[in-house]
Amino acid sequence: MIHEKCFLLRTGRIIKVIVRGYFIPTESGINTQVEVLIKDPKEEYFHAPIGTTHPQFWKLKKLNTEQAHLLQIAYSGVSEKHINKTMKEFESIAASSVIF
Repeated sequence: MIHEKCFLLRTGRIIKVIVRGYFIPTESGINTQVEVLIKDPKEEYFHAPIGTTHPQFWKLKKLNTEQAHLLQIAYSGVSEKHINKTMKEFESIAASSVIF
């Protein structure tokens, strides 16, 4: 299951938070993965927050994958409030879904 939510920041940047939920029969519950894409006012398409050309990229090399992902999200201007709101919506939808 995939849930997407877009937020417009004061700077004109649009943040798209994507939550993907995976049901794994051997584990209880749903495993989730959060992805963040950004689009600045003059850009046509969404893209990943930062890449290897970002001045702070050296910090990402020293972190594990999950920590690097969280740092990329923080650099993009997304607050925890945005992610928490999207996660709550996802959980609400997932809880109301019936799987046969």
